Amino acid sequence: MADVFFYSDYDGNFTRQADGDIQRDTDVDAIFNSITNIVLTVQGERRMLPTFASNIKYLLFEPVDETTARLIAEGLVDAIRIWENRIDITGFDIEPLYDDNAYRCRLKYTIVGSTEVETINFILTR
Repeated sequence: MADVFFYSDYDGNFTRQADGDIQRDTDVDAIFNSITNIVLTVQGERRMLPTFASNIKYLLFEPVDETTARLIAEGLVDAIRIWENRIDITGFDIEPLYDDNAYRCRLKYTIVGSTEVETINFILTR
């Protein structure tokens, strides 16, 4: 009997399987890859889809403070809601790391059709 997955996507590292095919990521891993792409891609980088991703690149060069943190959070949440329709965002926390010129972020979400809350923690820096 074959495995049944709700969501699948190619492995972003292009890891090869034994048969030479590119490995696929499924469910939580596929969604993690998608969110990572949304966060790390700069608007205009994707050919034929110039509005893909978030527009926070320039905010990372603004002073590290609560106002900039709020604008980054709003930008990321908006972009993820637009480009990743397989999840419902349940929370987004952002903390300025003044000494490191960075922001600590925590995204909480549920996969559509599930009640289990998933969390992604990441650091945004210049």
